[in-house]
Amino acid sequence: MNNYKRTFVASSEIFSGYKVDIDIRRIETLENIVEIFIRDLQSVLKKYNLEALLDKLNYGNEWHIHSHTLEEILTSNVDELFYVCNHCNVNSELEVTIL
Repeated sequence: MNNYKRTFVASSEIFSGYKVDIDIRRIETLENIVEIFIRDLQSVLKKYNLEALLDKLNYGNEWHIHSHTLEEILTSNVDELFYVCNHCNVNSELEVTIL
């Protein structure tokens, strides 16, 4: 078991349930987590030529983590899940718009 991996799950109408394990040693901000998560999802969609889903991902989505702070993620249990959301209207500094 890798003590540095945390699992991030899409909380999204279209991409719900998509999971990415991220090494917390690679991150400095919540935005870093969102960027890694989105890059991984984009990679899978490109690999399987899911162009319509890729368009949905790339245009008009604001992805963010609003349920936990970076410190909470870094000190969490290895089996805890964290949600990357794109379906609510949270106005915060944690939002990352993917264009």
